[in-house]
Amino acid sequence: MKKRQLALSLGAIVGGTFLYQASAEASASTVQVKAGDTLWSLSTKYHTTVEALKSVNKLSSNTIHIGQTLSIPSASTSQPSNKEEQPSAPATGSTYKVQSGDTLWKVATRFNMSVEKLKRLNALSSNIIYINQTLKVNGSNSASTPTTSKPAETPSKDANGTYKVQRGDSLSKIASTFHMSVSELKQINGLTSNTIYVNQQLKVSKSSQTTTPTTKPSTSTPSTSNGTLNVSQMISDAKRYIGVPYKWGGTTPSGFDCSGFIYYVTKQQISTTRYTTAGYWSVSTPVSNPQPGDLVFFNTYSSGPTHMGIYLGNRQFIHAGSSTGVTIASLDNSYWSKRYLGAKRFSK
Repeated sequence: MKKRQLALSLGAIVGGTFLYQASAEASASTVQVKAGDTLWSLSTKYHTTVEALKSVNKLSSNTIHIGQTLSIPSASTSQPSNKEEQPSAPATGSTYKVQSGDTLWKVATRFNMSVEKLKRLNALSSNIIYINQTLKVNGSNSASTPTTSKPAETPSKDANGTYKVQRGDSLSKIASTFHMSVSELKQINGLTSNTIYVNQQLKVSKSSQTTTPTTKPSTSTPSTSNGTLNVSQMISDAKRYIGVPYKWGGTTPSGFDCSGFIYYVTKQQISTTRYTTAGYWSVSTPVSNPQPGDLVFFNTYSSGPTHMGIYLGNRQFIHAGSSTGVTIASLDNSYWSKRYLGAKRFSK
């Protein structure tokens, strides 16, 4: 009887110790989300991947909330991140297979090229890539895709002042290339919508107009300058950083937050102050009809302006999103349309 009681006592002690250790291990493998945290920043901090974090926490999107408790995957669960940090290209040296956690920016940086060049090499019209997708990473292969690489670098118009639409073109891109506004491009081509087609011939020279424009209000359609900022350069500079990851307080190409991105782009032309989103809102001039280069503002998590971007035209804007990094979005998107506060013009 005494032996049986002793055995039960020992079992209780061992069991209690096991439960204590298990509890300690559980607490060590969780983290509470703080202001500024994103799945990407947490995956980097804990040497795992975004996909592994989403999988272990059963997340269907990249959205997380302050105060939310997340489980951190074990080393075995996060094993794919080792591949991500030490990828090996195929034997040909000209292609690369996309790994979990990759972005166009990461792949382009790894192989010493720009995001735009990587997109041209692979005929990509967006920044979306997929795990196990094979990407060309050797510039010498650009000869096999002349229709995507050549027009982007050396666009030209023919003797009649027209341009043939290429795959991946948009009215905004063509207008920027030929130093005109989207409204001017639509007007001289008699377009009533923003839809264009591959191989479509567009007039890109004002001298090729068959009719004289009846209206061109200079105060509301700044096609080349916005105060002291050159809009074409501003938009071109902004698009160079598509794919750069989000970083709370970031003001460099290693990572931007929304206002830090605006600060970095504008300071390429003018000497300016590092404002917050609310700061840009207070020093900028309201406009009722945003034009390319204007700033657009949103209310995302508290009262007043908390997020911002640069308006590109065609209801599109470029911004540094907490879950997307630098990307282009639409004002008509259900998320942004409900949070849109208005547009303002910045010239300081």
